[in-house]
Amino acid sequence: MHYPDIATLNTRYGARGRIAFRASEKGLPIAALAGVTGSCEVSLYGGHVLSYRPAGHLPVLFMSKSSRFEPGKPIRGGIPVCWPWFGPHPVDPSLPAHGFARIVPWRLAATEYTSRSAEIRLALDDTDQTRVWWPHRFSLTLRVALENALKVELTTRNNDTHPFTVSEALHSYFGVRQIMDVTVRGLEGAAFTDAVTGTAGCPQETPLVIRQEVDRVYTDTEAECVIDDAGLERQIVVTKRGSRTTVVWNPWIDKAKRMPDFGDDEYTRMICVETANARGNALSLEPGESHTLVTTISADAKAE
Repeated sequence: MHYPDIATLNTRYGARGRIAFRASEKGLPIAALAGVTGSCEVSLYGGHVLSYRPAGHLPVLFMSKSSRFEPGKPIRGGIPVCWPWFGPHPVDPSLPAHGFARIVPWRLAATEYTSRSAEIRLALDDTDQTRVWWPHRFSLTLRVALENALKVELTTRNNDTHPFTVSEALHSYFGVRQIMDVTVRGLEGAAFTDAVTGTAGCPQETPLVIRQEVDRVYTDTEAECVIDDAGLERQIVVTKRGSRTTVVWNPWIDKAKRMPDFGDDEYTRMICVETANARGNALSLEPGESHTLVTTISADAKAE
């Protein structure tokens, strides 16, 4: 897929002072949305939310300074779209981790704005290339709405003649002052599997604090999560709809050093709390059936 040039995007879809397009250093088109409630940026490559900043406050999302922003590579930070599988492919580990939606171009479908909101809608359909990775016909729609909060909606439609199963996540990276001062509340009582320790089926007994590498998949939970960041004196609230899984991830010291697109000490300034459907909560869709996964992000943030 070839993107329209930036001038064409601005002419057809831009709105002065509200929606504008630019190119990244590697030529990837990026949409900037702004309004009285805040601002955000969305990459057409990967259908990827890059940033979100409530008006007058600190940025909410984390983006690695080592992220490559290269075609064929995932972007490290923001909100990647993991689809149609979460984690490694269940059968063939040579296929792209977390699926292919985050490493292919998306089509710009529409932009809209009002006096207090702005939104962009992107689309992704099956192609000869996607069917090499995953042999099904589908359509995906990503709606990013800048309102009083940031709302991200991912809709999957089965366009095939037989059922298919997907796992998915809006893999949200949140910026924090210091991970040792962060508490995640809302998952108490939910059972989790931890890929690092091998723990499976244990309930979260208390609010979660991070003191080592964490890669936890909490299933059968629709709970709102609150990231309490004492260092920034703010709370980030993550609500969701159409999701039965929450994933919490921080690579900690050793894994951060092994990751080529992540700074060695950046683990101290981020945490992932992901809105997902994975493992036993994977989705089975009949022909013609659709499903929408929604995350809404708001922050009681300390002003600069």
